[in-house]
Amino acid sequence: MIFSRTTALFALASGVYAQSQYTSTGTAAVAKAAATALTLSPTSSVAGLTFDRFVQIWLENENYSAAIKNTNLAYLASLGITLTNYFAITHPSQPNYVAAVGGSTFGIADDNTHYISSSTKTIVDLLEDAGVSWSLYQEDMPYSGFEANYVNQKTGANDYMRKHNPLMSYNSVTSNTDRLAKSKNFTMFYEDLDNNKLPQWMFITPNMTNDGHDSSLATAGTWSRNFLTPLLSNESFNTDRTLIILTFDEGLTTGTNQVYAVLLGGAVSSAKVGTTDGTAYNHYSLLKTVETNWNLGSLGENDVDATAFF
Repeated sequence: MIFSRTTALFALASGVYAQSQYTSTGTAAVAKAAATALTLSPTSSVAGLTFDRFVQIWLENENYSAAIKNTNLAYLASLGITLTNYFAITHPSQPNYVAAVGGSTFGIADDNTHYISSSTKTIVDLLEDAGVSWSLYQEDMPYSGFEANYVNQKTGANDYMRKHNPLMSYNSVTSNTDRLAKSKNFTMFYEDLDNNKLPQWMFITPNMTNDGHDSSLATAGTWSRNFLTPLLSNESFNTDRTLIILTFDEGLTTGTNQVYAVLLGGAVSSAKVGTTDGTAYNHYSLLKTVETNWNLGSLGENDVDATAFF
């Protein structure tokens, strides 16, 4: 089902094509699409070596040195393991998101719209091959599978940005309606939570205000604590087999690109709560950790030599 009247085909140099669809942003079109867009909420129960659910939550644009001093982020760090030697990959935002699911920036060095060949594999291919369910949850994305940017029609705020959805740059996802149907908003997150239909792999992105991009570190810290506190005590989300990482896409461009990163959830043993880990990690470690945990193999990119958290 396609809700934009103008479905465009973009040719890549490799000759591989991908559709750009689900781009309606007008009030009436959004309402229609929200009521009818395909949404899928797959579940599975594939046992992992260390955890059975992996949750990634990304904030925006702050150095580790400042973030760790924020009262709310410091509080969350006290509940888990602080990774004191964790780095983003590059600048600006988008290539970090791309790298975290594909193992490479694929030459992307800006926040413009990009289309990565459908022959390029992502973590989705590895997860699906192993039967591990996955979904993206993007705050204020207007409807499932939406591929463009969405500005709040009442406030003018930049609610949802495509560049902060890590799989939207990959044609292997955007040309597949079933995969698009697993890119959902926070309304669906809470519905999936209430119905015990959360997947085993999740990537969660708050809106441009709550992630700190268009606001402040204080706003991002407050949102993070308010969002995570009830979830950490909700057994439909957090069990003794749930691993959560809260981190930032990148540091400030004037810094070293070291970012705040904290491991939370029931998979963190009580002995490790409130501790630090000085091992060198980066966003490729997200891939390596998941690949190792479910014995997925690799993408053959920078994930191969990355260091897993466990």
